[in-house]
Amino acid sequence: MNFWWREVAGWVLVLIGLWIFLTCFQFLSATQIFEAWPAALVGIIVFRGGIHLLKVAVAARVCMQATGKKSG
Repeated sequence: MNFWWREVAGWVLVLIGLWIFLTCFQFLSATQIFEAWPAALVGIIVFRGGIHLLKVAVAARVCMQATGKKSG
């Protein structure tokens, strides 16, 4: 069941990362370049962290299915 928490946390981080990218786009639309690059850097880190958690959760689920253990 632990991989479900990782998967939910991964999706939350992906959504937060996309929200940060939207904020970055709004900064760039208002020609606030110096305010946009830190937001872009944080967005990349958060988004990649979410993708990593999703990969780990899927790998854990596959390993549990391969060994024949129940997920619950």
